Amino acid sequence: LMNILTGIFVETALQRGREDKDVCMINHLKDLFGVLDRNDSGTISWDELQSHLGNPKLITFFKDIDIDVSEARGLFHLLDRDGSGSIDADEFMSGALRLRGPAKALDLQLVMLELADQRRTFQSLVSTWSKGPDGRELNPTAVC
Repeated sequence: LMNILTGIFVETALQRGREDKDVCMINHLKDLFGVLDRNDSGTISWDELQSHLGNPKLITFFKDIDIDVSEARGLFHLLDRDGSGSIDADEFMSGALRLRGPAKALDLQLVMLELADQRRTFQSLVSTWSKGPDGRELNPTAVC
């Protein structure tokens, strides 16, 4: 019975610790977004992010998500999910929270490898479809 109670106590303590860490991270991200948004537009541009690469808060953020500051441009494009060239608070918060955890450079390399393979397959299909049965290039503007 004591082992069960001890297990419940430890599990509850661990859960609270994770929740406290999440709250701390969210607060840190809110503060960081305010620092990075120099012009108070509600978005962060690449220029704004780049101008803060030496900021201790931003450096701490990069360390927290285990990314080197030299990868800032790639991170910016990753967080800019709508491709607008700027990151709003929602994109920043949700993207940064998704980046926590065990995903590392190996995972990114695997995704890049898969994407390259899919590109080769697509190019092969396009090449095959653009030739007629006799191997000559088809004229896409020709009317049957």
